[in-house]
Amino acid sequence: MFTTVDRYLARKLLFGWLLVWLIMSSIFGLLAFVDEIERVTASYTVLDALRFVLYTLPQRSMDLAPVIVLMGSILALAGLNKHSEIIAIRAAGMSLLRFFRAVTGPALLLVMLLYASSEYLVAPLFQQAEIQKTLTRSGQPNLLTGKGLWSNNERRFFNVRTLKNSQVPRDIFLYEFDAQGHLLNFIHADRAQLANNRRWDLLDVVQKTLARGTLETRRKDHLEMGPFWSRDELPALPMSAAGMTPSDLYEYSGYLKTTNQLSSRIEQLFWQRISLPLTTGAMVLLAVPIGASIGSVRSNAFGRNLAMGAAVGIIFYLFSQLVQTGAAMIQVPPSVAAFAPVLLVLAVTAALVTRMR
Repeated sequence: MFTTVDRYLARKLLFGWLLVWLIMSSIFGLLAFVDEIERVTASYTVLDALRFVLYTLPQRSMDLAPVIVLMGSILALAGLNKHSEIIAIRAAGMSLLRFFRAVTGPALLLVMLLYASSEYLVAPLFQQAEIQKTLTRSGQPNLLTGKGLWSNNERRFFNVRTLKNSQVPRDIFLYEFDAQGHLLNFIHADRAQLANNRRWDLLDVVQKTLARGTLETRRKDHLEMGPFWSRDELPALPMSAAGMTPSDLYEYSGYLKTTNQLSSRIEQLFWQRISLPLTTGAMVLLAVPIGASIGSVRSNAFGRNLAMGAAVGIIFYLFSQLVQTGAAMIQVPPSVAAFAPVLLVLAVTAALVTRMR
């Protein structure tokens, strides 16, 4: 059961995380916007550039989540220490272990939130931003903006929501209307195989047709239709690794392996996405001995603790990049390289905790 102190500490941590996130997001968002302004054209306006930056900002923040959370946690705990609130909490009978438990609760919730965001929010937003940018800058009159890639040919509208493994169209919709705008034919296919002459073999098809005023529904294992996009035209629907969810990366890695293609980069990115929330949660624990200074009678170390937190965050970021690069060069398994920062943070935390009293 959460006590009043638990909820109070959680609120302080949340405020610290949000404050640092807003500051760092504003800085990096502004830099990204300035860089994107250089790509503005007659079809790709300043408003489009701003929308692209806002959609991709969550992914940029996710990459910096361990640093953001470390500095936010230190800001919150150092603020409590500055006003002697931690001393009062300890004097009320809260042990060091109980204090860590109070901090661990919000950390675990944060880890789960990051996992969910990575799968259902951050990567999909990034992918949508790339698609919208590509379509807006394409200047092709038969490409329409929307969810996925749209194309129209007279009264037929064709929509591909995603490209799995960068080559397999998935979640496909086709709408055909009459001259009065009434829907005559609707087709949904789970995926498609590209045949020759711009024809596609649609698989797991649901087809609804209006015939003599009656809507008929048929299910088919496959249905060949066309002409659609050729394989060379499919890159118009981008699917960069940065826009893939963890489950997409796992599936894509398996696809590359089964087709005897190089999969090390995708595997590395997958394990980075898996380890990043855990690293972020570990950063909350690391912030306790740095920011809280439990056991210290000094309450004037606010600035020192913040500076230390910033230095640790920068060093950690540089170390993570070095580990990932070095691991790829010496062929260390991606899973080992991805979890090395987590183990390092926990080891440093344990070493600092042993000095606390």
